[in-house]
Amino acid sequence: MIEFIRVTRTYPKGRGVQDVSLRVEKGDWALLAGPAGAGKTTLLKMVYASEQPVEGDVLVGSFRIASLRQKDVPTLRRMLGVVDQDLSLLFDRTVYRNVALVGEVLGWSRRKIRRESLKVLNQVGLYAHLDAYPESLSYGERRRLAIARALVADPFALIADEPLGHLDPESARGIVELFARLHRQGATMLMATHRVEFFEQHHPKVFRIQRGRLLHS
Repeated sequence: MIEFIRVTRTYPKGRGVQDVSLRVEKGDWALLAGPAGAGKTTLLKMVYASEQPVEGDVLVGSFRIASLRQKDVPTLRRMLGVVDQDLSLLFDRTVYRNVALVGEVLGWSRRKIRRESLKVLNQVGLYAHLDAYPESLSYGERRRLAIARALVADPFALIADEPLGHLDPESARGIVELFARLHRQGATMLMATHRVEFFEQHHPKVFRIQRGRLLHS
């Protein structure tokens, strides 16, 4: 469960978010929908404690972000699969090594690293590209690689910031279909997007954000 409780985050030179309350239950597919600058990324960053509220609180499982100790931040982040806008892929590592790195950091055995990495790469449709480098992939395939890396450790929730950014309509629909399969398999997902029309046929929970505030229908 992820819950925002009357959350406000302000910045000296820009709008943040004001008095936002919303709840994402286990198994939900939820979208933060709104234009650029609406506050969507700010909300996502508070989920993984890259930002903290100045008022209110964010609950992520048993963690309270407003009072989270710095030493507990790595533990929180290990339970989340995060796909940021920049993807943060390692271009000097193959597709397989980009995903396997997660297991290495977590101290998994070599056998487990290989088993889980191959499983998730097959899941996102990149099994045929194990030895390729990210530079040779299309932008849609790079998105899939970032999603695979976020999923390999079976996270509490998948967090994605503008996962359709810079994608042509066909590639965007392919990524949405991937998310739909993950949701049917029980994944909890919270993502920010300004392209909500691509998701509508799958009926995710939609929270509309405008100028830092949650719109209520």
